[in-house]
Amino acid sequence: MLFKKPNVFDKPIKLFDVDDVALHIVISKTINNVVVHTRDNSEKLLIPLRGCAKFGNMHAYSKDIIYIPRGFEDISIDLELGSIVYIVEAPSNTVYKPYIKRFENAKTIHVGDEHSRRTRYVMIDVDDSSEKFLAGYTFCCPGCWGSYPPHRHDDKYEIFIYFDVEPGFGVQLLIDDDKEEAYVVKDFDVFLVTRGYHPNVSAPIKGLKYLWIMVAVKGGRNFSMSVNKAFVETQTMKM
Repeated sequence: MLFKKPNVFDKPIKLFDVDDVALHIVISKTINNVVVHTRDNSEKLLIPLRGCAKFGNMHAYSKDIIYIPRGFEDISIDLELGSIVYIVEAPSNTVYKPYIKRFENAKTIHVGDEHSRRTRYVMIDVDDSSEKFLAGYTFCCPGCWGSYPPHRHDDKYEIFIYFDVEPGFGVQLLIDDDKEEAYVVKDFDVFLVTRGYHPNVSAPIKGLKYLWIMVAVKGGRNFSMSVNKAFVETQTMKM
């Protein structure tokens, strides 16, 4: 499901709420404080992808992530003018302490071949306090594939939020048993994967960059995936 960047400023917008997994966006233009209403029983990630945001005594700069445990309902955020901030929430039964993860300290992993070169920046890992979330960033080389080889993890939802893509664009695929879909994505578009294979690719103009958030909707957070080997072999024969 694709959600285009809304043309609404200075107030929180809920982009989606699917199986109690919700995503809010705030685009600041003239205000520097906003209150986002969330569920008391949900844990949250607060992420500025442009500008910066402050929650309590934690100051997050672009691409940093603040973890907010259950027990917080009205989230008051101080914003730098021009900021674009996301809050994702999912039900949680465990109360952890709030914390902040800095992008500059992320674990960096280089993966892929000449057709899928990319760098992953892992922000919320299995060792970090969270019941539902894994999160990080992927930076793909121009014209290269991301989320590749095609894989699926139908016990988890995945949210892609694209940024620093324009003046280029990306193409997000969704391949399932009964459908094959393709979507053009640009800066601050959001794609929600609830099931199916979901590779993506960037135009040669500029590489595709996106925030990814995995949400465990069944079972635990440990990552497992099923790779579409037939798809990979078919594409390899075409090259």
